[in-house]
Amino acid sequence: MVRQIEDLVSELATLRAENGVLRTEVREAVSMMERVSSSLAGRRPGPAKVGGRPASGNGRRAGRGRARGRATPAGVTVDVVKAVLAKLGEATAAEVAAEITRAGAPVSGRAVRFLAERAGAQTSVGQDGQRRYRLG
Repeated sequence: MVRQIEDLVSELATLRAENGVLRTEVREAVSMMERVSSSLAGRRPGPAKVGGRPASGNGRRAGRGRARGRATPAGVTVDVVKAVLAKLGEATAAEVAAEITRAGAPVSGRAVRFLAERAGAQTSVGQDGQRRYRLG
């Protein structure tokens, strides 16, 4: 039971970090839409404010320092997720992500969930309430 709680805490921390990145992306998208709206209305776009703070407007993700693009490493594919699921049998997205990350390709549980669905993995909810994946 302690292991399950530790797993839940770990997955919660991962989700919070991912949510922070998503919040930043939403702020940037709102800022961009405001600038586009101003431009289409014939007004000169000024610095947009999002949530009471000036938007960065530099087209980059906050904290990552890289241009927008694929967030998941190119080496992490549906086939990689299938292979890890074959090795583990049944696992949560966080467990699969941890296994792939240990192999040298850092990936999030959210990306694994997306790829597992594309891989045709069967989904079930375990007794601990976590979504689990396995190959069918």
